[in-house]
Amino acid sequence: MKILLLLAAFAALVNASSAPALVMSHKLVRGLTSEIEKPFTKTQDPQNVNNMIKKLVTECSSDIYLLVNIPGLSNSDMLDTKEQDWPHLIKYIHMASSVVGLPWVEGPLDLQYLEKYIVKTCKAEAVNVFYSEDEVAQYIDTRKRVVRVDMNPLPQNKEQRAEAIKQSDDLIRKILRKAPSPHYTIIISSSEMSPVHPIPQIMLDESPEMFEIFYSLLHSPSREQEVERNNYMYSEVEPFWNERGDPMKIYLDRRKRDEVHFFNYELWKKNEKLVSTIALMVISLFVVKALSFGSWLASKFKKTHQD
Repeated sequence: MKILLLLAAFAALVNASSAPALVMSHKLVRGLTSEIEKPFTKTQDPQNVNNMIKKLVTECSSDIYLLVNIPGLSNSDMLDTKEQDWPHLIKYIHMASSVVGLPWVEGPLDLQYLEKYIVKTCKAEAVNVFYSEDEVAQYIDTRKRVVRVDMNPLPQNKEQRAEAIKQSDDLIRKILRKAPSPHYTIIISSSEMSPVHPIPQIMLDESPEMFEIFYSLLHSPSREQEVERNNYMYSEVEPFWNERGDPMKIYLDRRKRDEVHFFNYELWKKNEKLVSTIALMVISLFVVKALSFGSWLASKFKKTHQD
């Protein structure tokens, strides 16, 4: 009997499968991880992950919600050693105030349900993308968008797989570039499950970076506390209240201030060089005229004396 139970348990482990989930928000959402099991290396219940995402969405703090399905994606595709395959996504992670990476979720996320939930909760518009960012029209209003992207399944060949991931990463960049603001939410998962082999707990405890999604980024010291990383984008500007509320008084004050007074000492001091130049020119002209008049007067006197 015990042997049968052990065989059943072993078969369950061998047949276990999961999909990764990466969730991030440009704006801080406090208490986001309270809905899921810790540490993140634990296998997560899809319902708990959905609850976490719904908690994030309820704040409606983003202008674009990007739901990306990459069939065949596994946690091994999003380790620290694979950052070079996700150059743009890494930048978005750096800018995000809330990020959660789950290497193993027991079932695929229902992105269609999440899409409808966001549309209903945030009064957003749904857009489906299959091949190109051109399927996302340019924004002509301020309405929120839910963009659901379905990529092709990842190939097994190592080089082709890396190239396909880079194409997905670039498509994410091109879509977010069309958003009217940097306030985004990104959810990445896979509709296809990947097999999970038994891993000793001691390895999970001692080397989590071998299994967790972008471990160095998501567990950096700067993320130990929940901090809004983009405060400068959300600070409110205090209104300026003009104490002299009468528009006519303001107009008369400005007109008086702009008037030019000939005997204003400050005006003379400010234009000292110009005044000196003009004075020198006037004196020079006077001297020239005086000499010319003196010469004329002398010639006149001389002519009269000769007569």
